[in-house]
Amino acid sequence: MKHNSCADAARARQAQRGLSLIITLVMLVGITLLGLAAIGGTVMQEKIAGNTRDMNLAFQAVEAGLRDAESDISRNISSSANFTSGCSLGLCTPASTWPTPTSTPLWKLINWNGGSTRTYGAYTGAAALSPDLAAPPLYVIEKLSTQKPGQGDSLGIGLAPNIGSGTYYRTTVYATGGRPDTHVVAQSVYLKH
Repeated sequence: MKHNSCADAARARQAQRGLSLIITLVMLVGITLLGLAAIGGTVMQEKIAGNTRDMNLAFQAVEAGLRDAESDISRNISSSANFTSGCSLGLCTPASTWPTPTSTPLWKLINWNGGSTRTYGAYTGAAALSPDLAAPPLYVIEKLSTQKPGQGDSLGIGLAPNIGSGTYYRTTVYATGGRPDTHVVAQSVYLKH
């Protein structure tokens, strides 16, 4: 009998060793899956951070482009400049006044890769922007209307009366982030007296 119990005990130990091997392998697979999930989450967070950085670069570039366009207007543009529907040299008439009028915003009609735009710094001598940008900001200037002097010409409640005549210009800036596929478009209206 003792011999049989020893054999039974040996078989039980072997069965336990096999079971512990299976449990260990299952735990190892589970830990590996948890590790892969953690790595996937980290990679996703890194992509989000990179996209946010790239979008911030594009927003900074568009802001710099708006300032440059306004500087261009104040230094170089007069109401007698040659504004056309073809946006020659980036000087445009509003799309609603073209020979075939349209209500589509100008920024959707412009070929931003073509020659109908102005480039950041080209007319103002502004210092180059971050080398991290894929391309410098581009912009167009639209001549909107002339404001006549006189009482009651203020544009909002609580504003002082108009101090003199001037011309309104709308600048539209197209900026690119660090990657060529990240774009931001912004507009401002500038009154030049």
